[in-house]
Amino acid sequence: MMTKAKTFLILIATMLLAACQTTPSTNLDRIEDLKKQLTDDAATLDRLEANEFAQLEADFMACDSMLRYSSPETIDEAFAKLQLTKAYIEQFKITRPTIKADIDSTLYRLDCLRSDIKSNYLSDSLSTIYLDDEAQHAELLSNQVSYFKDRFGTCQDELNNLKP
Repeated sequence: MMTKAKTFLILIATMLLAACQTTPSTNLDRIEDLKKQLTDDAATLDRLEANEFAQLEADFMACDSMLRYSSPETIDEAFAKLQLTKAYIEQFKITRPTIKADIDSTLYRLDCLRSDIKSNYLSDSLSTIYLDDEAQHAELLSNQVSYFKDRFGTCQDELNNLKP
């Protein structure tokens, strides 16, 4: 009878231990996925600045200088497109350092969270709450990068249509 009770207690303890370890490994996997997403977003942001942004800014300057040679019928439309492109260029110049800093700080917080989870400093539910917050912030950052990528593509198409 004592053997059955010990076996039952060992079985219960094993199941509880397995249940407790499931969430942290899942959270650790989520952290790694978020870190990969953020690293990819940082690389995309760097590529945007080096390639699409640089090309867009150069084409904007060329089209802007050619505006004075446009016909009176097309100058209003061309001016409106150039003003919109200029607004996106200025917005990127202002926003890019903040996005980059937010990505870096989110990566740091994820590293700290991973360390806290591994050392069992946080409860599973609390680590999930923190991780959900970081996931929302990472999604916001990813959306900002996608926003500029899409806008630069659209603006580049508009500038290409303005070129003679």
